[in-house]
Amino acid sequence: MSAYLIVNYDVENPELYGEYQQGAAPALRIGAECEIVVFDPASERVEGETTGKQTVVLKFESMEKACEIYESGEYQAVVGKRHDSTSKHFAVLVNGFG
Repeated sequence: MSAYLIVNYDVENPELYGEYQQGAAPALRIGAECEIVVFDPASERVEGETTGKQTVVLKFESMEKACEIYESGEYQAVVGKRHDSTSKHFAVLVNGFG
């Protein structure tokens, strides 16, 4: 069953965020083991109180693969740049339909 990583935030430091993007793409294995389903820098909140404007949804073949890649040393080495360059951020891993 596929799994999705849903991330939402406001970018506060575009330069540092750009560094995150450069490192995150290979670390997340985008194109090989991960697919970008959504990249929306102007998403609109319809519920909740602390959502950011940018939403990214990544698709993985399974929850196990998503966790393996997210927790990998390669990704953990760059994810701090996303945290440091954004505000109002959250991330959630969800299972897709079987």
